[in-house]
Amino acid sequence: MRQRFIVMRDEIEDELQGISLLVQSLQKAAAQELDAEIKIRASASILSDFYMAAERIFKLIVKEIDLELPEGEDWHKKMLRQVAVGLPQIRPPVIEKELFLHLEEYLKFRHLVRNIYGFQLNYALFEHLVQGLPAAAGALKEQISLFLAKMQEIADSM
Repeated sequence: MRQRFIVMRDEIEDELQGISLLVQSLQKAAAQELDAEIKIRASASILSDFYMAAERIFKLIVKEIDLELPEGEDWHKKMLRQVAVGLPQIRPPVIEKELFLHLEEYLKFRHLVRNIYGFQLNYALFEHLVQGLPAAAGALKEQISLFLAKMQEIADSM
């Protein structure tokens, strides 16, 4: 258990570093004078990458601790819901309900980006996600760090 936790924690920390780089990339893109379509496509790509990084973290936790990934067409949403609840005798919640609701918006957006052409995106409809990314990324990092600390305590007590 302890060795698996250390490997999982290391992989999660790599993903968290990637999320920090995504926030920086979004801020750089926002600070530059870019063609509107390029700005839309760059922003959409970064938001999609952010959710994919969060999802990789959740997948690691669910596979290593819960030992069972959700199945079905809507497994992404089920997994997000799964990490928002604690599993008695196994683990505390990974994220709080408020963050779950916020990340659900990023999941829906990632799904949209994967299913339409970039030129069909309307920046005004997802600008709130662009503006909210630093706060969402900060909350995710904070809550994941808290979760890992709690899991470390559990691993140390075994």
